[in-house]
Amino acid sequence: MRRGARILRAGAARTLGGAFLLVLSLLVAPLAAPLVAPLAEARAGTPPARPFLRIAAGGPVGAVPRLSVDASGHLLAAASYDKTVRLFSLPDGRQRAVLRLPIGPGHEGEVYAVALTPDGRRVFAAGATGGSWDGTFSIYLFSVRRARLIGRLPGLPSPVNDLAVSPDGTRFAAGLARGGVREWDAKTGKPIAQDADYAGPVRRVLFDARNRLFVSAADGKLRVYDAAGKRIAERTPEAGLHPWGLALSPDGSLLAVTFDTPDKAGHLHVDVLAASTLARVFEPDTAGLAGEGLLAVTWAATADGGVRLLAGGYAHTKAGDVIREWKDFGLGPATDLTASRDTVLDLRAVPGGGAVYAAEDPGWGRIGADGTVVARPAPPLADLRPAREAGGLAVSADGTTVAFATGNGRFRFDAATGRLAREAASDPTLAVAHTAGPTGAPGEAVTDWRDTDAPRLNGRPLALDRDEFSRSLALLPQGAGVLLGTDTHLRLYGPHGRERAKLSLPAAAWAVTVNAAGTVAVAALLDGTIRWYGLSASAITPRVALFAHADGTRWVLFTPDGFFDESDLGGDDLVGVLLDRGADAPPVWVSFGQAYRPLYAPDVVRAALAGNAAPARARLAALGDLRARFAAQPGVRIAEACVETASGCAAIDPAAGTARLPDGATALRLSLRLSDHGRGLGDIDAFVNGRNVGRHKPPAAQADSGGTDRGAKAVTARVVVPLDPGRDAVRLRVYDRSDTVYAEAPPLVLVGGPAAAASGGRLFVLAIGIDHFAAPSLTLHSAVSDARNFAALAEAAGKPVFASEHVTLLTDQQATRAGILAAFAALAREVRPDDTFLFYVATHGARAQETGRFLLIPSDESDLSSWQAVARQAIDETTLVAALARIRARDALLFLDTCYSGAVTADALANVGHETGRYLIAASTSVQEALDTYDGKHGLMIYALRQAFDGGAPHGANGVVGALSLGEYLSERIGVLARRKGHTQDAVFKTAQENLRSFPVGEVIAPAAR
Repeated sequence: MRRGARILRAGAARTLGGAFLLVLSLLVAPLAAPLVAPLAEARAGTPPARPFLRIAAGGPVGAVPRLSVDASGHLLAAASYDKTVRLFSLPDGRQRAVLRLPIGPGHEGEVYAVALTPDGRRVFAAGATGGSWDGTFSIYLFSVRRARLIGRLPGLPSPVNDLAVSPDGTRFAAGLARGGVREWDAKTGKPIAQDADYAGPVRRVLFDARNRLFVSAADGKLRVYDAAGKRIAERTPEAGLHPWGLALSPDGSLLAVTFDTPDKAGHLHVDVLAASTLARVFEPDTAGLAGEGLLAVTWAATADGGVRLLAGGYAHTKAGDVIREWKDFGLGPATDLTASRDTVLDLRAVPGGGAVYAAEDPGWGRIGADGTVVARPAPPLADLRPAREAGGLAVSADGTTVAFATGNGRFRFDAATGRLAREAASDPTLAVAHTAGPTGAPGEAVTDWRDTDAPRLNGRPLALDRDEFSRSLALLPQGAGVLLGTDTHLRLYGPHGRERAKLSLPAAAWAVTVNAAGTVAVAALLDGTIRWYGLSASAITPRVALFAHADGTRWVLFTPDGFFDESDLGGDDLVGVLLDRGADAPPVWVSFGQAYRPLYAPDVVRAALAGNAAPARARLAALGDLRARFAAQPGVRIAEACVETASGCAAIDPAAGTARLPDGATALRLSLRLSDHGRGLGDIDAFVNGRNVGRHKPPAAQADSGGTDRGAKAVTARVVVPLDPGRDAVRLRVYDRSDTVYAEAPPLVLVGGPAAAASGGRLFVLAIGIDHFAAPSLTLHSAVSDARNFAALAEAAGKPVFASEHVTLLTDQQATRAGILAAFAALAREVRPDDTFLFYVATHGARAQETGRFLLIPSDESDLSSWQAVARQAIDETTLVAALARIRARDALLFLDTCYSGAVTADALANVGHETGRYLIAASTSVQEALDTYDGKHGLMIYALRQAFDGGAPHGANGVVGALSLGEYLSERIGVLARRKGHTQDAVFKTAQENLRSFPVGEVIAPAAR
């Protein structure tokens, strides 16, 4: 079953000016309540001012209709219906940048066409772009080096279906959904030629080396234009066949054409024509191929110096969807490549050999020079189409638990505990959708509802919009009505078919169900989200949405306001906020990770799931004008870079995205160009391989406007970044002065350094416990004991694993502010990248009243007269992060045991892990009567940790406990133990890294070894 094309082939496909569109616009829910007070509607001629929540899962989350490759064969651009263009390196497939353009509701902003200039310096992109605010459509121009929008060509009469840049880079052309074809000068944008004499949408445009333009169109004709834009040839290949895909042979003498429909006998066709005359030369063998048509074709060089012809589209064999490959320019024998699970939409040759292809999966893949598929599309979203089947979507009575079927198995998500896991069998206690009721029951005879535009209730039509198709159905309990999921709406009808409520959707509702009481609805959408809604007799109210990554481990749960919770293994990089700044300006993009401090709010999310929106409103009011802060986020780019060696500093090009390290490389020297948009500049953080390796203060802003944006104050900052052995992925962040949001420079990947040590590193432990403070009212009773126990446990568990163990223990009078920071400084001088670092602290924690930031209370805290006084003597979050950043150990685990104060919850501590990039375990109780001891001897975290190393935590056959398994064990076990004492404990484990890797923490300790 296809994601869209095959299902919708019989007329359910939505069209816009004749251009085929999927119902996959990834506007993930316009904020039901904006980040600020209600905003004015968009002025005529400008994009909407409201913010949009959007999925951003590290790859295309909408079908990829077009690809483009530069002349070097090292850069790939992919257009997507998810309203982005993504840049990838070839052949490794690493994502280099995401290009964003102004968007709007519905189809506005979907990108159907993309073209790189041959030198790989610029990208043209277009589709349904700009039409909703000024009545005309636009082509956008992006700089590859800066990864941002730099120009716009407006005034087109319809969406753009295809783009092409000439091989010499002097001109570009657009094929329109209505209005034919146009050409422009690629440097000036001056029109060269146009031809509007088309009776159908243009499908493909293609230049040859002589700047002749070849065009296929849905009116059944092929056309050729000379370099002056004059039509010099025209051909209708065969009556009833509509040409679609085009490709020129390497020498430009042959033109391959594919057709989007089979002939009257049901056969698929590929024609090879003489490029000069459009006369047919031969027709490759398509025997054995079935399907609705072929959409893409290309010639590709082979490893042995030959040329293959490739074609794909809706074609399939008994083995599934395929790309057919013919040897010897298409004259040789055919081989079918199983390349995707859905429609192949584009094929492009890669200079030097092989090809890339785009698919509706969504994603893109690569065919090597040897003719084999070396990389298949890897969609980052779960395929929820199986949720359409009987029992494929189910919900608990209270609405907190859902089970849903995916293309990768069945999953269960418990929002109350934040657990996502595979489900071996259906749970009969969960409610599933009923699509048929008892005979004669009022309002329950719904017919013709699946994939049609004419559903009926008791024989009466249910009103839908034009071109709207019904996809899913759930009958409400006791015959109270019908909930219908369509490709654009949820619609609630009463027992007699009268519509009571409707709600616009960002994507097709493959499945819907309701809880036993009929008060909560859950929908599985084509965009990969599971969404909850409150139901009443006359309203459908959005509550929360779940996006689970295709890996089945990471997830993010978010409200319409943008507040979110995430899995222990992360998820803040999966969704973000996009703000338009005008038709010609680059939009602002803020991922949830970039706005972690204001938007990470698990309690708010859980309240919203229960139907209580008051906490979200209160938090929005407390945060103030978040939209203005987001819109004024700072800018950052790496202007210059060099690698330190014993012989000097070797310059590298940061814009290339990758560089090879010279021998003896030790550090990276960077010159950063920062932009201040009026909110000031805050800390600069350097990350290497996912962890913070240095926090730097920004220099003062200068008065010029030479930053990354016009009108911004510019700053040049210089930082030194220590490097790890082996591969280094370097990222730079700069915060605004209020620490609300950070901007991030494009990543820089360095390869070729000496390999990292496989094993044999040392273990360093810093354990801090404070019972006695300068302010006697702060006295605790087991913090010192817990720190000693932690140090002993870590040393005993680590002895069989590490080359040596080094423990620093600070208690009471040793653990002053100065003493703690001095201990960090000493460790920073000693710890190497191949070592492992464990940090444990047991003391009071607090949240600064003005900033909400975490404060670690040292033993010399004496003045409790005000929050300002406390903050002056405490170790604030920023200082703690900076101290941790200087510890060079690649592997580190932080234990923040501040469960001695009800003022700080574990959720509030999660930002320490987020800003350090370290794995963090936080145990903090939300009740005032905190657990000072659990069993009279140990605090709760240490009690749970002892159980972990007694064998409770998952471990391998060799008894080694890894960081990931230990963190997951403690985050669950601490809560279980607290409930046994009648307490509520919100312990959390956070990984804060995109690329998760576990590492040894210790080995299970035999009782005799204690």
